[in-house]
Amino acid sequence: MANIALTMAKGLLKHKLHLGELTGVERFMVGALMLPDRASTFLAATNVEPDLIDPRFDYELLTQSMEANLELFELVRQRVKADVVAVPYWMGFMFCGAAELGTRFKVEKRRVPYPVDYPIKQKADIDKIPLPEQATGHLKMMFDINKEVQRRYPDSLVMLSLDGPWDLAMLLRGDRELPQDLRAYKDFTEAKDQATRDKIRRFRDPEVYPAIMEKTTAVAIRLTQLAEQSGLSLLGSALVDQYASKPIMSREDYFKYVHPYRVRVWEATGKRMNPGYLVPSPKEAEENMKDPVLGKAQGTFTNYIFPQTPEGLTLPEYDRPMMDLARARKQSYGYMIHGKYLRDATEAQLDATVQRICNMAVETRTNLMVLIASVPPGASVEKANYVFQLVEKYGRY
Repeated sequence: MANIALTMAKGLLKHKLHLGELTGVERFMVGALMLPDRASTFLAATNVEPDLIDPRFDYELLTQSMEANLELFELVRQRVKADVVAVPYWMGFMFCGAAELGTRFKVEKRRVPYPVDYPIKQKADIDKIPLPEQATGHLKMMFDINKEVQRRYPDSLVMLSLDGPWDLAMLLRGDRELPQDLRAYKDFTEAKDQATRDKIRRFRDPEVYPAIMEKTTAVAIRLTQLAEQSGLSLLGSALVDQYASKPIMSREDYFKYVHPYRVRVWEATGKRMNPGYLVPSPKEAEENMKDPVLGKAQGTFTNYIFPQTPEGLTLPEYDRPMMDLARARKQSYGYMIHGKYLRDATEAQLDATVQRICNMAVETRTNLMVLIASVPPGASVEKANYVFQLVEKYGRY
């Protein structure tokens, strides 16, 4: 935390007194308080396919070796010139702690690890899920990688992400069963007569869903405690429940059946985590700001799940409303170049897109961050670098 505070202070002083070019992390931090020198750039390293960097690395190796993750992260940092290169581990969702609680993952050389069997098959299994006493396995590896990255790169930005109650429940129950559990519970509680409730109970136990969520809420809180015990800070960390967003779940169902559990985790951690909720439109992003919890979240203005054109580009009509909203709320707008568009677009098309979005940010005086969260097979690291070079060219305030 001392390093982060010092980096923030140095960045603000350098920016105000024009003492030279900001570093990437300085630019990111200055942008939290005022308009920096230019739009910033962000790469989620873990979404760069390992063999695009070096074919020596595969997921079998990366799920077994902490040092392999650190070596690959260093290679990504060398190859990609982004202000912030984050998420330094390639383990799929194994780092979330579910593997140590009984979820079985399939690990293949060239495919991101994915769950194939879940420990909660019936209600009686819920009580068998223990609250972990200490960090072990892939959870511990994730904690250790974060700590080592902080040690090796004290001026870098290490953002801790931990799964919230819903995403943990998906990993422990399965993405087919959990939505059906929610549907049974919802239909049961909203039923107008006993006959309907009896019919629902004959097909599925409506008590499974709240029992699972109670358990995963307790687990989520415990994982944050273990993170702090391991020497990691929760300040600025993310409480992730990305699978509670549309189209998987309606906004109404989210607030009624998921949000209360997330609030309990947020409060238990001293309200230090970022409880963002992904939405598919500027209108819903503005509605989030009216919520007493979501309104406190930073960095939640993003086009991550906005509708896209067939080419993979966020609908252009959403850009100006998001710029205006971010400026009014004194937040940054995280504009994502999606993997499909990065892979398929020509350099001329990328130039036109980045120039348009940067010119709009400069015109509206909006703090912009251009993100690449996926460099998929068939794309190239060079095209990602080209996008970031365009931001440096067009994104000057």
